[in-house]
Amino acid sequence: MRVAILAGGLGTRLGALTRDLPKPMIPIGGRPFLEFVIDSFQQRGLKQIVLLTGHRGETIERHFGDGSKFGVAITYSREQQPLGTGGAIRDARHLLGDRFLLTYGDVFRRFDYDRFVREHPEPCLAVYERISFGNTEIEGHRVIRFDKEARDLPYIDAGFSVMSADVVDLLPKKGACSFEEIVYGRLARERRLSCEIVDHNFCEIGTPAELARARTMLA
Repeated sequence: MRVAILAGGLGTRLGALTRDLPKPMIPIGGRPFLEFVIDSFQQRGLKQIVLLTGHRGETIERHFGDGSKFGVAITYSREQQPLGTGGAIRDARHLLGDRFLLTYGDVFRRFDYDRFVREHPEPCLAVYERISFGNTEIEGHRVIRFDKEARDLPYIDAGFSVMSADVVDLLPKKGACSFEEIVYGRLARERRLSCEIVDHNFCEIGTPAELARARTMLA
């Protein structure tokens, strides 16, 4: 099972912090945040990592190399121009195997990911009950609506999912696109996306406030 980590965003909400540094490489406690993310999978026996890089991707590649000093094996797919999450995953399809766990380089959670991928053989999205806004509606253990732009739905995606490689075929053949909007949205409409409800115990670094909270939790 490969773990695909989206790490190519511009991090514009963090201002000068990401002008010359990829967002996942922002240091916390003397370590790049992305080290915490990779460790969370390595500790659960998921050691085949695919880093989908973009903005300042050479910084990530130089730090992590082939992953051996972090106890994992890393391969890279670097976009040459911004393609959105969908375009980045489409370009990396040849590296992802038959099934892959998808997550983000700016979200860290201590979680039994190994159990998650064993128990969900079909596409499955982790969700939690909304705090301020929600983009997901569920019925039992099935997602029945996913709307990336929604604010009033009862759940929100938790930043990771397990996917089968054939869902990449749902994306446009070229151009920038949103994996979440297209794939999660269509699978939900077709009742082909299961879900697992998880807790709020995670940290992310997408905004200055979230970064400050992560530093408090991890430093």
